[in-house]
Amino acid sequence: MDEKNKIILASAKKDMEVSEEIGDLRSQLSAMENTMNQLKQVSFSNFSSQGSTVNQNEIIQQSQQAANQLQQQIQGFRNQTQQQKQQADQQLRQAIQTAMTALTQANQQIQAHQVLEQMGQLIDQTQGQLFQMSQQSQNMVSQQGQQSQSQQPSQYGQSIQGQGMQGQSRPSH
Repeated sequence: MDEKNKIILASAKKDMEVSEEIGDLRSQLSAMENTMNQLKQVSFSNFSSQGSTVNQNEIIQQSQQAANQLQQQIQGFRNQTQQQKQQADQQLRQAIQTAMTALTQANQQIQAHQVLEQMGQLIDQTQGQLFQMSQQSQNMVSQQGQQSQSQQPSQYGQSIQGQGMQGQSRPSH
């Protein structure tokens, strides 16, 4: 169980690291977008302030190149962010699955423990009943033994007396 907890904690730590990286990427992306917007504003202000068409064309080309580069960088960061988000989602699903498996196993262990506890109680009850039955049978045997011992002398005495009476009642020849 400790090993599973370590795995879950490690997965949660990875998730936190990925979310921090995503936060950093988002701030970089935002900074690039701001830079691009500023570049556009500067280019248009330079374009309107410059008089010659050669300078205007150079400014337009430079600003377009810078804007294209920034857009490519932004798209790259978006792709990277999307990949990291997918990885974080997958790690989260794995962590949840690991936790669910651990909970299922813990539930099975609890159920097994309860069954064993019930079996132990049943065994204790059965032993108690067997002990009571043993005590009752021993009591019955001892009572029967006492009754037979107390009945034997009187029966023996009756049989002796009966023989003596038979001897007296016979007529002698």
